[in-house]
Amino acid sequence: MIGIMKRIDIVSGKGGVGKSFIAFFIAKTLSEDHTVLLFDKDLSSTISRMYNIKNCLLSFLIEESFSDYFRKINNLTVLNLGCNKKINSIDTAKIAEVYNYFNDYEFMIVDNPPIPSDMCLDKELEAYYAYLNGKKITHNLIPVLPPNQILLDESVAFLKLFKQYIKDFALMHGNEAKINIIATIINMYNPLVKIDLTEARSLTDKIIKIPFIKEAIYTPFNFLPKPKEIDQLLEYVFQVRD
Repeated sequence: MIGIMKRIDIVSGKGGVGKSFIAFFIAKTLSEDHTVLLFDKDLSSTISRMYNIKNCLLSFLIEESFSDYFRKINNLTVLNLGCNKKINSIDTAKIAEVYNYFNDYEFMIVDNPPIPSDMCLDKELEAYYAYLNGKKITHNLIPVLPPNQILLDESVAFLKLFKQYIKDFALMHGNEAKINIIATIINMYNPLVKIDLTEARSLTDKIIKIPFIKEAIYTPFNFLPKPKEIDQLLEYVFQVRD
């Protein structure tokens, strides 16, 4: 498929809920049959470190010198943004050019930092809109929620604000954004702990519960078996038309 990548953002209102874990397995599984750009935007660069990517896109653009800020493994390319405040000094068009370089990829999976701490949000979205060049904007989101009732409800409240922020931001840039929640993940779920999913269902009724995996605490993701729930999640991904 040649054209605009289908972008899917893994988001949360809290750190430590397993966004990188989910992003890794979605991208790895998709790349078995599709070309995938895994865009590591997380402040901790967890996925980039796992792939031994020591440099980042922002350093490359600021210094304008060669830097290994991405790594290609068959159909999968992992790119490390290296989010920091210096992004505000970079011409938006330069970031958009990078997206254009991967224009023939089918999917773009974005591992985001927690929403309240995303210092690169506005600039990166401006670059993404420039890359789309006036084409219809659809933000496909997969929220990852913690299994704790209070934190879950707080995260949902943050995500609702985030959805409205994205719509307002798009309008500021002359576009009307569509927000599509593909599915919501309850990660590290313990069936013995009862939680009320009413607030989570206000985002979408497509809720996937991924059990707590003890080995994920100390084992790199690429040495872990894929959770079976990822295949269920990908069924929802393939239902997305935009």
